[in-house]
Amino acid sequence: MRKIIENFLEKYRIPADAGFLIAVSGGADSISLLHLFKYMNLRIQALHCNFGLRGKESNMDEQFVKRFCDSYGIPLSVKKFDTLGYARQNSLSIEMAARELRYNWFREMKEKKKMDYIVTGHHADDLAETVLINMCRGTSIKGLTGIKPINGDLLRPLLDCSRTDILQYIQDNQLGYRTDSTNNSLDFVRNKIRHRIIPVCKEINPAFLNVIRENCETLKETEQIYRYAIGQLKTQVMEHQGEEILIHIGKTLATPAPCTLLYELLTPFGFNKTQIRDIFNSRDALSGKQFLSENYTLVKGRTYWRMFCHTTQTVTNIEIPKPGEYTINDKHYRFEIIPRTPDFQIPDDSSIACLDADKLGFPLKIRNWEKGDRFCPLGMKKLQKKISDFFIDQKFSTKQKKDCLLLLSGEHIAWVVGHRPDERFKIISVTQNILKISVSDKTATQKT
Repeated sequence: MRKIIENFLEKYRIPADAGFLIAVSGGADSISLLHLFKYMNLRIQALHCNFGLRGKESNMDEQFVKRFCDSYGIPLSVKKFDTLGYARQNSLSIEMAARELRYNWFREMKEKKKMDYIVTGHHADDLAETVLINMCRGTSIKGLTGIKPINGDLLRPLLDCSRTDILQYIQDNQLGYRTDSTNNSLDFVRNKIRHRIIPVCKEINPAFLNVIRENCETLKETEQIYRYAIGQLKTQVMEHQGEEILIHIGKTLATPAPCTLLYELLTPFGFNKTQIRDIFNSRDALSGKQFLSENYTLVKGRTYWRMFCHTTQTVTNIEIPKPGEYTINDKHYRFEIIPRTPDFQIPDDSSIACLDADKLGFPLKIRNWEKGDRFCPLGMKKLQKKISDFFIDQKFSTKQKKDCLLLLSGEHIAWVVGHRPDERFKIISVTQNILKISVSDKTATQKT
């Protein structure tokens, strides 16, 4: 086993003078790990977590680890946790609560003790159990790669050793160890796999653990190829347009595995498998169908699935006291009053509005649109229309609706910013002064 660890450190280029925090529960695997690192003359610090979940048994584990470390002159730090309280407070399972507490403390101690790595005693049986659990629960290719031997500063050098190898090392070196009584309880999924499934697999193939380990190595390389291909396809079908993310429907459907690609594109945004299947099945549906994750809205369009974050809307309610330049939501607004001249022409630019200044009254206001808002779209001869109906007529996306701002004079909407002025404030033959409003991405010289 010592040779296995030496090969591990050499393979992953771990320097011999590095500092190692060894997670020690008192079980055979962690005791063997600690003993091996001690006799390889590496710089080590033992860490023991007392989760207080098994009463006296947890305290006996702690005492055993203390005696073991004292007998070998190994520095030890112990931490007691209120695991049940933490689980209730954070709505976690006991297992997840213990994991969070454990690794948070490990990171804290790594900084405090100025060490380089955290080392755990996971072995080949743990690897096999993890793969089988992932298969039972459903997993992607990543879940079939099992436990990583190295993950940043976390090392697992015993993955090439079986539980049998570890127990033999314990016997050969006359080491004591503790056994967790819950390891025999079939109330836990991992124990069912350990005591019922893996023994049958070993009967079928005595080299089962080696097969699992070799398969995991193969699948790790397969996953790398898979990730590379997904990355290439992502650049072909996904693009950004302002704050929206667009996924081209036709190009996605033309890929070899479109539903799988869509899964990889959308899971980072919080969409689950069922939703992604429904999104994929919406490919031939009418435009406008929406799907929501916790933070994102996806809308099916004619050409694209359009996605945006619905939790980042800026609440806008800005007063414009007088003509000048203002920054509103990272846009530059310029308000200027100019005299009407015979040769004046309204610019053909949706980012510029020209209104009759004498019909407006400062202070003006710019705010988000609200349900029930109405205005008289230019050209409709003072017939009022709901802003929401205007959005439908203009085929606004959900993102465009969310971001739409209105310019108001008093209680009246004078301009749907960037889209349509109000008929009541248009320039007519007797207009003498014009309020010209320009919106751009340039930096403003004055801020509200």
